[in-house]
Amino acid sequence: MYKKLLLLIFFIFPLLSSNSFEEKPLILDKSYVKIGYGIVHLPDNENVPQGVGDGAIDNVFPQAKYDLKYDSGSSFSIAAGNRFRNFAFELAIDQIVCDVDSVTSDTAIRATSGDISLRTIMINAHYYPDFLKFGKANLYLGLGIGITEKVDLDESGITGSRASSNLGFKSSSDLFNPTYQYILGLEYSVNNYISIYSEVKNTIVKSVHLARGSSKETYGSMEMNPMSALIGLKFSF
Repeated sequence: MYKKLLLLIFFIFPLLSSNSFEEKPLILDKSYVKIGYGIVHLPDNENVPQGVGDGAIDNVFPQAKYDLKYDSGSSFSIAAGNRFRNFAFELAIDQIVCDVDSVTSDTAIRATSGDISLRTIMINAHYYPDFLKFGKANLYLGLGIGITEKVDLDESGITGSRASSNLGFKSSSDLFNPTYQYILGLEYSVNNYISIYSEVKNTIVKSVHLARGSSKETYGSMEMNPMSALIGLKFSF
C-alpha cells in the first residue's frame, strides 16, 4: 500500500510541478538581511500587584496595586532570513524603548519619569500571497514566536511621603519571557537586490515579573503588548 502510494507521488509530482512552475519559476533560496526603525505604542499596565519579601515596594501595603503608564517610544529592528517563493523565514532582533510617564498606586509613593526597554529575539514566518501582489509591491502576513530576552524598567523622580529619602532611582528587570507576534507588512522591490519594507507588529510578552536581583520581585505578573510600525531597507543576495 505505502509503496504504491510512494510510486504514485513519484510519477505525478514531476508532472504537476512542471506545469505549475512553467509560468512562475521557483525561488529556491534567496537570502536577505534587513534593518528598520519605527515608533512604538506600549499600552499601560494597570492594577499590577507588587512583589513580596525583600523586593516589595512597600510592605506596609502588601495588597497595593500599581499603574504603570508609558509614553510612545521607538523600535530598532535587524533580521536575517531566506525567501522561498511565497514564504520567508527569518531570525529577528528588536530593541524597543519607551519613556515612563508615571508609576502610581494608592500608597504614598510614585515615580514621575524613567524608561522601559524590551529586547525580543524572534523566529518569524512570512507569507506573500500572489493575490496581494501589485506590480513591484507585495503585501505579506507574518507570525513570530520567540523570547523577550530582557525587560528593563528604570524609575526615577520617585516622590511621596513614604518614599525613602535616598531612593531617587531604581531599576528592575526580567529575563527570557515567552513572546509571540503578528505581522502585517508591505515590500516594494527597487531592484533585484534592494527593497523598501514597512511592517506593523503586534507583540505579546507573557508573564513579566520585574525584580531587583534574582529573587527580589518588585512587580508581580503582567503582560506587555508593544505595537510597532517600522520602515526599513531589505538587502537580498
